[in-house]
Amino acid sequence: MLCQSISMPFHTGKIGSDVLRSSVLRYRGRHDPSVILGSSIGEDAALVSLRGKVLVLKTDPITGTTSDIGFLSVHINANDIACRGGRPRWFLCDLLLPKRSNARLIETIMRQVDKAARALGMAVVGGHTEVTPGLKKPIFVGCMVGIVDKGKYVTSHGARPNHDIIMTKSAGIEGTAVLAMDFSHKLRLDSKLMARARAMRRSISIVPEAMIAVKTGGVSALHDPTEGGLLQGVWEIAEASKVGFIVNESRIRIRNETIRICNSFHVNPLRLMSSGCLLIAANKRKSRMIVRQLRQHGIQAEIIGTFVDRKKGRKLIRPNGSRLDVRANERDELYRVIEAYEKH
Repeated sequence: MLCQSISMPFHTGKIGSDVLRSSVLRYRGRHDPSVILGSSIGEDAALVSLRGKVLVLKTDPITGTTSDIGFLSVHINANDIACRGGRPRWFLCDLLLPKRSNARLIETIMRQVDKAARALGMAVVGGHTEVTPGLKKPIFVGCMVGIVDKGKYVTSHGARPNHDIIMTKSAGIEGTAVLAMDFSHKLRLDSKLMARARAMRRSISIVPEAMIAVKTGGVSALHDPTEGGLLQGVWEIAEASKVGFIVNESRIRIRNETIRICNSFHVNPLRLMSSGCLLIAANKRKSRMIVRQLRQHGIQAEIIGTFVDRKKGRKLIRPNGSRLDVRANERDELYRVIEAYEKH
């Protein structure tokens, strides 16, 4: 069975957690005592001790879209720095281009990077650019470095039973924007709705809400749900923290634009790429205060469930009261749409 599983081809999207454990995470190079936190399931940025401070290190590519890839790369990487309680400071990027690319395309992408970096108050300090054989579209790989004070960083594995689960904004933000930008020709929806959907990409940064939550106190874990959507993000916190959870679907905010676009493509908005939504685990003494602080700053926030003992499982309570087991599902709904139309 093991040999068969090793030889099976992968689906598009994240590599499954079982393969990560067996074939990726055990290869860590030389032991370095300055590494506070390295690679593990549910943890999206590394922590390294350095002279009284802690460096936060993150790398992530943009592969599921060709629109605004410079803008998205800066914010996607910065989000994971913020989920450690750190401020993003320095950005490096690799821009891999298909044949027949030109200087205009490079400048367009790098203008996006510059604008996003300036908005976050950080510097672009290096990278690499090349035309790469075999590519059909640009691939942009970002690497972000941030700083947090020692003893003040946050991880994904700090959630405990009886801690509340808070979400900000809405589910499926990034996926909705990408589908509206890249597949508008496949959608027969109102032009004003489509414009609002495309504009959702401007809500993709979670840096402000992460800073507000950490400052308020009581935060035990932060996570930016990307591939696999909101449910995968909650599952990843639970997996990292070795706990279960109960999430109430009726409390999860999903914008009308997301619902309409997901219905058109027959995909699940709770499994759609959700960068722009922040998941916060917080003790009950502080959770409502965090929600109030976020709302006072104009950021929508809601307690959607609670973490429980692992033995109680990982459950989604449907609007009709039924309970659905939530399992790992790293493959994002966005890739299902991309693959469906690539076949045609």
